Amino acid sequence: MSLRKQLEEFMDKEKLESFRRQLVDLQNRITGDYERVVESSSEEFGAEVPDVNDEASRTINRRILLQIGDQSHEILKLIREALERMEAGEYGVCQECDEDIPVKRLELVPYARFCVRCKERLEKESSKSG
Repeated sequence: MSLRKQLEEFMDKEKLESFRRQLVDLQNRITGDYERVVESSSEEFGAEVPDVNDEASRTINRRILLQIGDQSHEILKLIREALERMEAGEYGVCQECDEDIPVKRLELVPYARFCVRCKERLEKESSKSG
């Protein structure tokens, strides 16, 4: 049986469309949040710094913004990939073992690439090598 046929049996079109909306909403929210943070930080970082404590605070804020930006960028990448898998008829299939990703997992992490078993195994392997 083809992967697309298996997916159609696994997840009906209504549920798939619900996940698509959820992914697009999340993508829009992250993009909007990131743009607001960048805008407010530009205003804050453009102002004069009255003392050393304010400069230290700004340095910490810059680091946090960079970290948030990196995390947001990674999640946006995963969302785009999930939307591409939907178009290809491969959404909801573990990229490691080709088994269905449980709907409950997709409800929690709609951009999930792996089933729980594979994700845990990959994290363990990653922690051992790193």
